[in-house]
Amino acid sequence: MLITALATPFKEGRLDQYSYERTIVYQLEQGVDALLCLGTTAEVALLTTSEKKLLAGIARGLAGNVPLWVGVESCCTRNAVVEAERAQKCGANGLLVAPPAFVKCTPRGYVEHVKAIAKASGLPLMLYNAPSRCAYAIDGEILSELSQYASYAKDAGSDLNFTERLAEHFHLLCGNDILLCDQRAKGAVGAVSVVSNVAPRLAKRMLKDPEKRDVALWERLSRLSMEEVNPIAIKYMLFKMRLFDTYEVRLPLTSANRQTQRKIDAFWEENR
Repeated sequence: MLITALATPFKEGRLDQYSYERTIVYQLEQGVDALLCLGTTAEVALLTTSEKKLLAGIARGLAGNVPLWVGVESCCTRNAVVEAERAQKCGANGLLVAPPAFVKCTPRGYVEHVKAIAKASGLPLMLYNAPSRCAYAIDGEILSELSQYASYAKDAGSDLNFTERLAEHFHLLCGNDILLCDQRAKGAVGAVSVVSNVAPRLAKRMLKDPEKRDVALWERLSRLSMEEVNPIAIKYMLFKMRLFDTYEVRLPLTSANRQTQRKIDAFWEENR
């Protein structure tokens, strides 16, 4: 299963609705299995409530029968429940539950957080393990209990032993593009991908039976996409593809620097 973690286009500081629609249509034409809006790649923490509603509504309206996952990123359980209810009303098919950054919640608190979101939405949940970004790693001792409320897990970590443990309890999806082959070997059944913003067909081949040249191309794209903090580089790639009109990000992020641009430009020249 391939889920593209959609980036959010901006123009002069505002949402660029037309670029967003164009990108979603491209993803659907390329045959992705599902879409994710309001994830990390979407700069969700930098969006207003009205912007989140608009993005989810656009994605739902265009996706048709293609499943739509919506991110729930608040580390406050009450606010996360409100986000979950809002996503359910907009027609989400599932929720990606971000870990609680900064709060340093207890294992029991995390279980209750997930339980409250599941109860409020009635939707399938995907847990999001992203220790490098959130300074919080899911406690391995509560995986069995968490599996009562969530069926999926996205692993954006680098500990392959923990990847294997997650795969024992959940339908595991790779959340770290550079480790896609390694995580597949540990039980991943799909991916929530950043790179698939620009290369969805390549991503689908990587989930089936990739050739050596596919693997080499994928690894290079994966490294380029993380040349700077996500989604800085992928937005420049989307701009190069003319799916986005600009490669703006919101502060405290900054747009792709010259070194990143040169590397991506060189890649594009080589792979026309």
